[in-house]
Amino acid sequence: MKVELDREQVVIFTAAHRIEGELHLPATARLSDRLNQAKDFLAITSARVYSLDDRLLYDASVLMLHKAHIVMLMERNEAL
Repeated sequence: MKVELDREQVVIFTAAHRIEGELHLPATARLSDRLNQAKDFLAITSARVYSLDDRLLYDASVLMLHKAHIVMLMERNEAL
């Protein structure tokens, strides 16, 4: 069974980086639903990783981020 996924533009902060990219969610899911799943890693596509002083460090088509490293996660349209 194929699940329809929406792409949510997100900004994620870790202790050392800011990550911008797309988090794929089931059409009816919220960000909090995805974070509360049993999986330890989030797949972020079209990822851009920045230092906290805004230097672009690298681009990745897919980045796997362990949820334990997330300090803050927000939808891109809500970010400053």
